[in-house]
Amino acid sequence: MTSVDIVAGLGALMSGFVAVASLGSAWIGVLLLVRGKRIEAEVVGVREEKDTDGDTRYFPVVAFTPPGGARVEAESPTGKPHPPEWGRGPGSKVGVVYDPARPTRVQVDGYPSNSVFMALIAAAGSGSLTWTCVSWLLS
Repeated sequence: MTSVDIVAGLGALMSGFVAVASLGSAWIGVLLLVRGKRIEAEVVGVREEKDTDGDTRYFPVVAFTPPGGARVEAESPTGKPHPPEWGRGPGSKVGVVYDPARPTRVQVDGYPSNSVFMALIAAAGSGSLTWTCVSWLLS
């Protein structure tokens, strides 16, 4: 086994990890597209978080009551580098798509998910993994 084989194997392994991690995020986005229901929610707060660069990201927290269900409070999984652009803070209304099977899984209007991007990363990682494995087997 040569050093090229080892590097190729490590690259394939990393591509596989990236593909699997990206697929999870993409799958959640697909579930919302397929079975998500739209509802109006109330903004009950905005969580602030510092990213690794020290920049603040804002994640809206919303509350809504699905038909025939109990009140649900959920946080947007997607943050932005600026406060919500609704012009109002807690108490304002905003559209939400939620998963009836798991109502805390939401997509808040103005905070789109990155599921398409993650699906592309998963595809690239899978393609890289496949290419590396096939090249290694044929050599």
